[in-house]
Amino acid sequence: MNKTQCFKAAGAVAIVAMLTAAGPALGAGQSPMLDALVQSGEIPPLEERLPANPLVLDAESIGQYGGTWRMGMNGGGDNGLIAKTVAYEGLVRFDREWQTVIPNLAESWEANAEATEYTFKLREGVKWSDGAPFTSADIAFTVEMYQDPEYAASSWIDNINNPATVEVIDDLTFKFKFNRPNGMLMDEMASVNGIHITSLQKAYCSQFHPSYNENAAADAEAAGFSSWALHLQDRCAWGWETIRFANPDLPTLYAWVLDQPLTANASRVTWKRNPYYWKVDSEGNQLPYIDRLDMRVSQGGVEELTLAALNGEIDFQERHIATNVNKPLFFDGQEQGGYHLGAVIPSASNTLVFQLNFSHDDPVKRELFQNRDFRIGISHAIDREEIVDLVFTGQGEPYQVAPRPQSPFYDEELAKQYTEFNPELAIEHLEAAGLTEMNGDGVRLMSDGQPVRITVDVISALRPEWIDILEIMQLQLAAVGVEIELNNIDRTLFYEKRPSNDYDAQVWAGDGGLEVVQEPRYYFPFSDESVWAYRWAQWFNGTRPEIAEEPADWAQEQMELYRQIRSSSDPDERADLMRQILAITKEQFPVIGVSLMPDSYSIIRNNLRNAPETMFNAWLFPTPAPMDPVTWYFE
Repeated sequence: MNKTQCFKAAGAVAIVAMLTAAGPALGAGQSPMLDALVQSGEIPPLEERLPANPLVLDAESIGQYGGTWRMGMNGGGDNGLIAKTVAYEGLVRFDREWQTVIPNLAESWEANAEATEYTFKLREGVKWSDGAPFTSADIAFTVEMYQDPEYAASSWIDNINNPATVEVIDDLTFKFKFNRPNGMLMDEMASVNGIHITSLQKAYCSQFHPSYNENAAADAEAAGFSSWALHLQDRCAWGWETIRFANPDLPTLYAWVLDQPLTANASRVTWKRNPYYWKVDSEGNQLPYIDRLDMRVSQGGVEELTLAALNGEIDFQERHIATNVNKPLFFDGQEQGGYHLGAVIPSASNTLVFQLNFSHDDPVKRELFQNRDFRIGISHAIDREEIVDLVFTGQGEPYQVAPRPQSPFYDEELAKQYTEFNPELAIEHLEAAGLTEMNGDGVRLMSDGQPVRITVDVISALRPEWIDILEIMQLQLAAVGVEIELNNIDRTLFYEKRPSNDYDAQVWAGDGGLEVVQEPRYYFPFSDESVWAYRWAQWFNGTRPEIAEEPADWAQEQMELYRQIRSSSDPDERADLMRQILAITKEQFPVIGVSLMPDSYSIIRNNLRNAPETMFNAWLFPTPAPMDPVTWYFE
């Protein structure tokens, strides 16, 4: 997907807001819950709160104001739900089809031919939730904060290989500059990562920084913090950090503002409408239509949220609850629960990605895990049809980690290689990897005489079906002499084990099935999520030099190709370079997949209007936010 064409190789291109010549009348209508605030003088009239050029959103029908959208969070750390429902308000955004970058807080932009300079113009009159103007100064302040050495941020803004600098031209116009071409910037900014640059209001957040307040350190100490940086983080954590949603005083540009914050003991996180929201419907009525959001914080996991949905206590949700196990329950419970099921197309390519640690501290395991024959042997030992039938009730098909069939990068050979269940062929490849001897328990012996025993880290609380898949794989691999042990741990420890190199293997879902260029974590050592080559990824990104490890030649070739992708302003050239990366992936076969992630579903309350009956599901395309929940309403 992401077939945005924002540049022309021959020169600069300008992209302007797609608005009709005669837009809707300003101040056509507002929620009745704001009427008393206007009458009392607490907030100005609607026409003074809206920008001169509000963003106009079309929807299937003009809505009515009121109601509360109920949904559920899986524990207090589920900031992803907020990012995917409330916080997706960057300078630009993706359209609902995930095809084109379109205006959002910026009404227009242009880029030079080299993709090193991008000039943006903001909408005149946009206001933060406290009524203060949103200007170029906020953008410049945000860049400054992200690049402050006292705070370790991590985004495209402070990318150590090509950081952004900003030139303020006037209150509404500014320019991003890069030392090297940044041809993927617009796709990056239209993704969920685009919310970073619009997350900090200078007027509020500068009070916690010593460059703007000489008493910042003393203020921090008085507030109980050991440094101004920790105080600033607590009050203004940027992007989608969980702590950001614990401060109701933090001004935002969201459609809803915090009412009941996310705290350690919170049972709910609630939001109320932002009187200064800057989008309207086609008749000029201020959005959103829905007055409030209620996010139930479940400490009981998916089961508690599932029960709430079955009882009709969730109005729209896909996240967490839409498991294959739950689908029959939700299908049968539609009439009683007052909801119906929508269709969801996942971006993930695979139900489970088996990632062996190529940089293992044990040199014997390191050599074995990097042996392609070993990985091919494991792959042929997996009876994927059995897993699809038992775990996914026949939904899906044997599949490697590869672009999905809907992707322009789809390659059937890459998707299907080594998926045949063939124990004899598996043994042939395992023996080609040097595993010719076995102990009395039928486990193959490595070159040091130790049995092939692989401990696999897994988070069952995140996806319960991972345990089911691995338990079946455990039996299947044992039949060819490879032993795997399941290590079910929590998410914090799961991540902590990566920099310490304390793991044999980890599993995750197959991100990058549709957003192939933006999320190539399994195709080459791209990021911290490239667990199979975590230390190689550090070398590529210039991070954690104390543990970074020079990659194999083939991985370095892929990295150079990706650097060219980042430097190119031509989408066709970028696509060709990505196909070259995928060709190397196909040859090297770094990770092992199980089955194609089947289509999913959403729960939609029967009286909820304008909600999508079909949508994609991804992180970089953070649905349902691109489907404009501000236009949804209860009939």
